[in-house]
Amino acid sequence: MKLDKYKLELAMADKCYSKTRLVANAGICYSSLIKLLNGRMKLTPQTLGKIARTLEVKPKDLLKDEE
Repeated sequence: MKLDKYKLELAMADKCYSKTRLVANAGICYSSLIKLLNGRMKLTPQTLGKIARTLEVKPKDLLKDEE
């Protein structure tokens, strides 16, 4: 499970959220978000759920498409 940076940025733009606002509203650490986006940290279902709920999208809408 990997977070799709492009899909996340689209969802953030739709809500007019900056990364700072996203992490504050989702209750996650800013450094964790950056690590997730750079692939240096494993995405957990709980973190994915927090981000998706904050952006009011389905969790699967934020994931990279599996090929």
